[in-house]
Amino acid sequence: MPTPTLDSVHCDRLSQIQQSILEVAERPFEQAIALPAAAYLDSDFYNWEVEHIFKQQWLCVGHVSQIPKPGDYVNFDLFNEPMTVVRGQDGVNVLSRVCVHRAMDMMPAEYGHPPKGNRRSFLCPYHHWSYGLDGQLLGAPHMQQNEGFNAKEICLHRFRTEIWQGFIFITFDPTLEPVSQHYAGLLPYVERWNLAEMEMVANLQWECDFNWKLLVENFMEPYHHMGAHHKTFEPLMPATGTWTESETLNHVVCHLPLAKHLVEKIKAGQSIETFSSPRTLSSEDHYEYAVYLGNPDFLLFIGPDQVYWYFLIPQGPDKMILHTTLLVTPESKQLDDYEQKLKQTIEGLQRFHMEDMEVCTAMQRGLNSAFYAPGPLSHLEMPIWLFQRYLARQIRAVT
Repeated sequence: MPTPTLDSVHCDRLSQIQQSILEVAERPFEQAIALPAAAYLDSDFYNWEVEHIFKQQWLCVGHVSQIPKPGDYVNFDLFNEPMTVVRGQDGVNVLSRVCVHRAMDMMPAEYGHPPKGNRRSFLCPYHHWSYGLDGQLLGAPHMQQNEGFNAKEICLHRFRTEIWQGFIFITFDPTLEPVSQHYAGLLPYVERWNLAEMEMVANLQWECDFNWKLLVENFMEPYHHMGAHHKTFEPLMPATGTWTESETLNHVVCHLPLAKHLVEKIKAGQSIETFSSPRTLSSEDHYEYAVYLGNPDFLLFIGPDQVYWYFLIPQGPDKMILHTTLLVTPESKQLDDYEQKLKQTIEGLQRFHMEDMEVCTAMQRGLNSAFYAPGPLSHLEMPIWLFQRYLARQIRAVT
């Protein structure tokens, strides 16, 4: 009998994890259980997700309000790719920060390069090759003796970029359908907020020692309002009143109606909102919040007067960087007590997110236990079951 190779062992383990996910996702909702621990721990499965989920889907990397003027840029790293999102004269571009000459990251943050700002061009500090805001090479000193050098043919890599509702998306897949088509089913829910006109007013960064899927599942399910958020969300949006819409191909929608006494106050003409809400909202829009997942990780938490977008940057099976951002209407910034309201809202964001950080970090630790076995899901955890079914569709598409 031949001795198994390391590659074959890894392949067998990956196939077993994928098969277990398929079996979990095939269960009817009334028999739903959590995913196996290996789905959150195994490095081979995480690497598979990077290649066959993230790099084949639309990924949200910013909002247009972060780069309002030509030359404005924001840097980030995604799946070992140094990137910058920049507003040029031709619109918004997402460019590689890797110099075409000798592969230097032109703006390494650890050496003092600012992660955001405004510039007329990009200059590689190594040999002073310079690039325009569209990525095209502008200059390269002392290259005239190289017979193969042609400046017109040299350009930073430009990632396929599209804007939907003011959010900036990229994909590594040149054949993927347009983002407007991909998330067409979400549009009726969010278009009344005029998201492209809103402005990002807070951006908090978190170092997370847990798997990206734990964050997605925790973000989407309201069952934990009565536990982790019993002081913050449960009095406002009781878990028992929440409900999730039926399955769709590319998104999940969970409604979080406000508590009855709050709705009665609103109907009586008493506003409970902090900021100015869009004038295009319906009266019913003021009676609830909602959470939206655009698969795989486009996360929106929307209330009448404020929108939260979560930017996930997975870095391994048990690590990720998370940006929690807040967007409000431009009119909100004209309120007399805007600065105080913003300060209080950011404090609230930090407070409820710390509750989520605790449970997600503790879950990642618990998944390493030899005694853990996937438990049954509540009917209030339907978004998790829908997310499992999305993962299963991605596995079937490849295998």
